Amino acid sequence: MTNNRRIAVLFLLRSVAIVGLSFMSLMGVQADELSDGAKIFQTNCSACHLGAMLEAPKVEALKLYPPERIIKSLESGLMSTAGIGLSLADKHAVAEFITGKKVADSKISETIYTCKSIGVDLPKSLSKVDWNGWGGKSGNRRHQENESGISPDNVDELKLKWAFAFPEATRVRSQPIVSKNMVYIGSQAGIIYALDVETGCVQWEYQAKDEVRGSLFLQLDSLLFGDLDGNAYAIDAQSGELKWRTKVHPNPLAVVTGSVIADEKKVYVPVSSLEIIPAARVEYECCSFRGAVVAIDLQSGEKVWTTYTIDEPKPTYKTSAGTQQHGPSGAPVWSGPTLDLKRNLLYATTGQNYSSPATGTSDAVLAMDLNSGEIKWVTQVTKDDAWNGACSRNTPNCPKEDGPDYDIGASAMLSTAENGKQLLIIGQKSGMVYALNPDAKGKIVWKQRVGSGGTMGGVHWGMSTDNQKVYVGVSDLPTNNPYNVGAAHPGLHALDLKTGEFVWRNDLPNVCAKGGKFMCFPGISAAVSSSTNLVYAGGLDGMFRIFSASKGEILWEYDTKQAVNTINGVKGFGGSIESDGPVIANGKIYLTSGYDKWGEAPGNILMVFSAGGK
Repeated sequence: MTNNRRIAVLFLLRSVAIVGLSFMSLMGVQADELSDGAKIFQTNCSACHLGAMLEAPKVEALKLYPPERIIKSLESGLMSTAGIGLSLADKHAVAEFITGKKVADSKISETIYTCKSIGVDLPKSLSKVDWNGWGGKSGNRRHQENESGISPDNVDELKLKWAFAFPEATRVRSQPIVSKNMVYIGSQAGIIYALDVETGCVQWEYQAKDEVRGSLFLQLDSLLFGDLDGNAYAIDAQSGELKWRTKVHPNPLAVVTGSVIADEKKVYVPVSSLEIIPAARVEYECCSFRGAVVAIDLQSGEKVWTTYTIDEPKPTYKTSAGTQQHGPSGAPVWSGPTLDLKRNLLYATTGQNYSSPATGTSDAVLAMDLNSGEIKWVTQVTKDDAWNGACSRNTPNCPKEDGPDYDIGASAMLSTAENGKQLLIIGQKSGMVYALNPDAKGKIVWKQRVGSGGTMGGVHWGMSTDNQKVYVGVSDLPTNNPYNVGAAHPGLHALDLKTGEFVWRNDLPNVCAKGGKFMCFPGISAAVSSSTNLVYAGGLDGMFRIFSASKGEILWEYDTKQAVNTINGVKGFGGSIESDGPVIANGKIYLTSGYDKWGEAPGNILMVFSAGGK
């Protein structure tokens, strides 16, 4: 173990040692006053949720949850392994203690919206959208080249037009898509909302089985997406009625967190998993999941092909605790894949292996044949990266490699430079950006370090390119210190598309107040977007900024970390901006704010900005 990791473990142990005192202080109770729920929380949950586990939502965020969500998480969700030893009554007790709310005897009543079903005439055809899927248009470039309503000349006139608050939500992770008349977006509660573009009023809702984290994709008259239960869906874009639902992976911990994409015949679904969480438990036999991309028939919902990123796991060795290990495993796909119709290829980026042995397809770009799913070529950018949650907790299931956890969480961007040459651009949590040649089996053309890297980036969720420059948001949260390289550069940076050389850099100022309840940091983890002459980026500190594309200076900014009046009458508040990035369409900007993991500030809003608020 490196010296830095020993320090991290000692810090964790010290944090656990003082949890009892912190718990009493935070909850305002004495030891002899603890209820059953409080005792269960103190024994089973408090160490992580009082700050010892960075990725766990803080208690202040958990208080905003409905108790039913906590019970579901303990029963079958993220915390199901922690809930194994708890009875249903125990789960009810701890959920009611954390939230201060009673578990409903029946389903939560439908939210009453102040402007629901106003009868806006919907177009007969919804095949054309102004921002579709994760990347907006072809190539996943996150660039709106035809935007004329927002420019450097009027950017200082931007005002909030309307805001929509998601009921009982603490994060908004599903990026909206926008047509001429409608906005479609998923939610933490698994509800798909169809909202009127001009007013934000709800036209219809659809309830999926679990949280929807990725962007939707509209193909013909079908809205396509995946959920945290490992399902893919097609619903009617006019009515919200279900067309089909398909389970995409046999592993019980499989999830769809990335955005789906489709051509005229098939839907392509990236598959990740939650297995790195139970892997931290000493008795857990790690690991059985293997990443995949699944192609589904657009009309029937039947699987056409499944391509796994690694071979099937087999028994390998036993840990020092005597627990059987399996491998290889992991290499999840938690970013949206990219279509290349010209070459009949699909590009998927992968994460780390979960267990030994590390493979050649983790932390890599995989090019798959659209017809068969056959892997045509692989470009790996980090070798020997096997890691799971046991590594940060110093428990025996940590793989022998104890890798840096340098997933490629950003979708690959297919871009055409001014000289006509196409490049595939990828960004990694390591702080590296690469340009690959799609005509030379992914050969690296150039590479550039933009930040020091870390488990939270480096480059975390996504970049943008206008075919001249690559716009890179850098998080560089001070995590994973043993593997970080060089100075941190939290902010926004522009690279020349052809050469990878820096055009400009903007390390952002730290505007965070001291002593806040939640983590605040100036880095950009969420995906970046662009339009002609402008770049749009939201920060972990809740600041939404618009930059000059030519020089990188800040032209306009808005603090989303505040209470907001909403069109639907639900209490709205912003927080950290994480994961999905700004959407630009028809003179409007669509932005989500709020994220409750990693100690970040929770929030529940979709905001729409336009010049003068018109």
